[in-house]
Amino acid sequence: VPPDPTDWSPGNVQKWILWTEHQYRLPQIGKSFQELSGKDLCAMSEEQFCQRSPGCGDILHAHLDIWKSAAWMKEKAAPGDVRYCGEFCDASWADSEVDSSCAGQPIHLWQFLKELLLKPHNYGRFIRWLNKEKGIFKIEDSAQVARLWGIRKNRPAMNYDKLSRSIRQYYKKGIIRKPDISQRLVYQFVHPV
Repeated sequence: VPPDPTDWSPGNVQKWILWTEHQYRLPQIGKSFQELSGKDLCAMSEEQFCQRSPGCGDILHAHLDIWKSAAWMKEKAAPGDVRYCGEFCDASWADSEVDSSCAGQPIHLWQFLKELLLKPHNYGRFIRWLNKEKGIFKIEDSAQVARLWGIRKNRPAMNYDKLSRSIRQYYKKGIIRKPDISQRLVYQFVHPV
């Protein structure tokens, strides 16, 4: 499957759906996405995903978003900055300082956290990698991270309670999880590979 979902053929879309079903133990989706190309899939809203697959449309949409963001970040990264992992490109771990708000789409919290992590000289005292290769990071100053997220989303009342609820929603979607050795304010990104 090509790393950029807009390049996917209907066959690639089916392979991705089967892989995602297997990887995240989702119920079988069946033929609800059959005959769609990657461009068709990328043009769909989360609501349209949920209409086609009420049981797991939101999860599929979130994972497609990861693939789209990784492809966009790869495109914007300077040559040589991108690391390749196995069969698929995981450009989301590139050391480029990408401002994901420029992608022309609303930013998601997981993208925002990666954005902060990729700028340690600016935000290292608030959030930092514990193990970048495994995607493990620690929020050092939860109030500051919540404040920055509130500024980005124009929600002045944002606090860490609200932010942590949003992070926990990513557990269900398989985007972020607690690492094997659980510690307070330590999280792990789940790779899209």
